[in-house]
Formats: sequence, structure tokens, C-alpha cells
Amino acid sequence: MTDRIEQATARLRRLAEDSEDGAKELSIPAMIEAVVGPGYDEELEDLITMALSTNHRGMSLDQIANGILSLEDWRFSHS
Repeated sequence: MTDRIEQATARLRRLAEDSEDGAKELSIPAMIEAVVGPGYDEELEDLITMALSTNHRGMSLDQIANGILSLEDWRFSHS
């Protein structure tokens, strides 16, 4: 795991630990902000919302962090 992904996963894990419901219902905006910071836009939120809503098996925090970073990288490489 790259340092960038490890740091993003650590921030996401802290968010989950601080959550009252134990990470069962973290908001998507809170997850995105924990992973990429507050400077994300609505399009990234829409893409991540679609990706998470189509996953019915569940995802680990590592997978969520990696997925958010991958979508962000994909967008920048195709803009």
C-alpha cells in the first residue's frame, strides 16, 4: 500500500472510530473529506456515491479509501 493510501486509510479509520455508530453509517461527504480533504467537488461526490451505492457486498475502509483516491486520480487523468 502506498504512503498516500495508508494516510488516507488512517484518516478514514479515525473518522470511523470517532463516529457514534461505529462506522456503520458514515456520510459520503465525511468519507471523501477524510480521504482527499475539503477541496473536492460535487462531481467527485456524485461518482463516489454511485460507486458505493452499487456495491451490495460491503467494503472495508481500506477499499473505500483506495476507491476514492482511484476515482479522483481517474478524473484528473481524463480532464
